Amino acid sequence: MTWIDALVLGLVQGLTEFLPISSSGHLVLVQEMLDVSSPGAGLEIAVHLGTLLSVLVYYRRDVIEIVRDVVTKGPEARTGWMVVVATVPTVIVALIAKDQIDAAFDNPRVAAFGLLLTGAILLLTPAARRKLGRPGYGYAVVVGCAQVLAMTPGVSRSGSTIASAMFLGDDPVRAARFSFLMSIPAICGAAILGFADGGLENGPSVAMLALAAAVAFVSGLAAIAALIRLLGQGKLAYFGPYCVVVGAVAWFLLRGT
Repeated sequence: MTWIDALVLGLVQGLTEFLPISSSGHLVLVQEMLDVSSPGAGLEIAVHLGTLLSVLVYYRRDVIEIVRDVVTKGPEARTGWMVVVATVPTVIVALIAKDQIDAAFDNPRVAAFGLLLTGAILLLTPAARRKLGRPGYGYAVVVGCAQVLAMTPGVSRSGSTIASAMFLGDDPVRAARFSFLMSIPAICGAAILGFADGGLENGPSVAMLALAAAVAFVSGLAAIAALIRLLGQGKLAYFGPYCVVVGAVAWFLLRGT
């Protein structure tokens, strides 16, 4: 793995973790193109920590308010517990099907199919109608199950969760806020699994990992801001054709693998 590989993979992770185009799918495909098939758990930990810092910085006031209200039983405590409820399905599936999930990440064609599915989901979002009042715990369960779907490489976590919330009648910007707050425990979990798989042993240098993390942080912060702006303009579906084209091209190029 080279410095350029670290920079590119950090950039890809940062941009695609929050834009609805699947970080996992792009990382699998980019690693295939760069011939970096096994960069190690260290890189995964580094880029996940970089994107975790992105969402913590962007939503720092929300996070502080939610944590405070959970302790003091304030109004935002409900949001905090909804995030917990939404995370439960992911934890259960991760514990039960870890080997199958890992195997999927070794197959670039799965990532290509996942991108096609993501594109189809996004293209359907203009049909969603805003009719939801105050989201409840049922909302959290449905969006949490959408996050489970995104454990498949190529299926966008942000895209599937925001789209599912919109299909329930939620406003796109409010849906994105909940999706990104949900990403905090999800990204933490991915980092923990990375440590469990070997951590920083036998991987790239600390300096190379720091570069990847820094690039993921900056690009992730920019991606969140850009997506919130586009959601306010009703443009989530605009990412659909991109996912379909990338997925179709990747599927065609990988047809012999």
